[in-house]
Parts: sequence; C-alpha cells; structure tokens
Amino acid sequence: MTIFDDPDGYRRWYISHNVTYENERKAVEQFKLRDCLDIGSGPSIFHESMGGNIISLDISEFVLQRIEGDKVQADAHYLPFRDGAFPCIFTSVTICFMDKLEEFMREVERVTKDHFVGCIVKADSSWGQFYTELGKKGHKYYSHAHFITGEEFVKLVNKFFEIDRIVSTLRYNPNGTEVPETPQEGGDGAFVCVKGVKRGSRI
Repeated sequence: MTIFDDPDGYRRWYISHNVTYENERKAVEQFKLRDCLDIGSGPSIFHESMGGNIISLDISEFVLQRIEGDKVQADAHYLPFRDGAFPCIFTSVTICFMDKLEEFMREVERVTKDHFVGCIVKADSSWGQFYTELGKKGHKYYSHAHFITGEEFVKLVNKFFEIDRIVSTLRYNPNGTEVPETPQEGGDGAFVCVKGVKRGSRI
C-alpha cells in the first residue's frame, strides 16, 4: 500500500482542473514523444500526448491495475531494464516525490537510448509554494513532496544529459482563475519540462 494508491482521486483533480491539465498536456505535446517509458505514470494522465508504444512504470500495483497496455511495477531508483532499453524516457512530477534524485537520474540515463523529458512543478513558483504549504498542513500527497527550483532541475538534468529544450506553462496563480495558455520556450512557468539528449547520441 502506498500513498499513490488512489488513481480515481488523481484523475478527479485533473477533471476538476481541466484548464490547468490542458495547459500541462500541451506543454508535454510540444516534444512529440514516441515509444516512451513513463516513469511514475500514475493513471497514465499524459499518454494521450505521446505516440507509439508507451510503457507505464509505477510503484503502485493498484494504480497499474487500472491502466491498459504494457506496464511494470518497480521502484524508479532501480529500473529493471537493460542499458539503452528505451528511445525515450518521460516523467512528470515524479521527481518531486523522490529523495535520491541523482541515483534516479543515473538509472534514467542508463536505460535511455536517446532522450529524456522530465516535468516538475518548480519550488520557486506560486504553484510550488502553494503545494509546499499544503504539505505542511498534512496533505495526503504533498506532505511527502520535495520540490526543487527550476535552476536546480536544469542542473540536475544537465549532469546526465545534454539540455536540448525547455518548455513551460502555468503563469497564473493557483488561487486565481485558470486560463488557457500557449506553452512558451524557457522555464518561466510553474510547470516546466526539460528535454535532455543522451551525450554522444544526438537525434
């Protein structure tokens, strides 16, 4: 049993915040991802923004039971795959719930053949501050989160990959009105996605 054994609750948030979800989905869509391993997939929220064969990996067996298609239960710190097994690795927000970030990224680099795209909610944003405060109040999920800044995230990815592109969205306050946005290049938004290409394997 893990804190993430609640796929319906997870989906309900995205349904009730559909504008915010669409903004995040459009940011992911910018990378035109195909044939990815989705690490910390949850109930496959972003799979509609990716093509090809997508494999879901999550620590929660309960969540994976609700997902169609290929899926693997595993701890993201110890990926049960051979070196260079996947052309693409994707993860969204999972990094915010991990303590051993370099250990995780080392595994990601190992099993990646071509490129990695990771998305986070930045600690140095109104959304990151909002979730941090919820965590301090004992929120089911965010009390276990460890948000990092946008600069820290870029440095982390750059340690293992060559930075290729940064796209972000969510420039409004979480307590304000949700408004449709067009994803922008750069990391000014609260939800930021960074693409890294494996060194020596430009695509």
